[in-house]
Amino acid sequence: METQFQWQHVDHGSPDWEAVVELRREVLRRPLGLDFSPEELQSETEQIVVAGFDGDRAVACALIKPLPNGWHKVRQVAVDPSRQGTGLGRKVMEECERYSLAAGAIGIEMNARDTAIPFYLRLAYLIDGEGFEEVGIPHHRMIKRLGTNPA
Repeated sequence: METQFQWQHVDHGSPDWEAVVELRREVLRRPLGLDFSPEELQSETEQIVVAGFDGDRAVACALIKPLPNGWHKVRQVAVDPSRQGTGLGRKVMEECERYSLAAGAIGIEMNARDTAIPFYLRLAYLIDGEGFEEVGIPHHRMIKRLGTNPA
């Protein structure tokens, strides 16, 4: 099933980046009746795009935004609907953690949809603070310290 599967970091504006945007659009935006504005996509130029490809098809992705406080913010985690429940979500988060640790980040934070909280709790992320609404749905900030420092 994953004979041609590979992780890669994708350059903003490349054909592979376009495939990742389409995956994010399909999984994260269209179900909410939303799309990305050109300004939103342009604002991502300095973010690291981690993507899993099966051949030339993007099947998992996340964006990593380095923050000035030494943390990284993981955003826009998406897995192709046909691959959900196969462990790819865990693998994309492990890839984000590997990258962030190698880049010297002390931890990862994210705004997680409330429906995804059980998934992130299983990966040792902690809820940090009160809930809030983003893109019209409930979210919570979640954090995880990297390396040997416990959260």
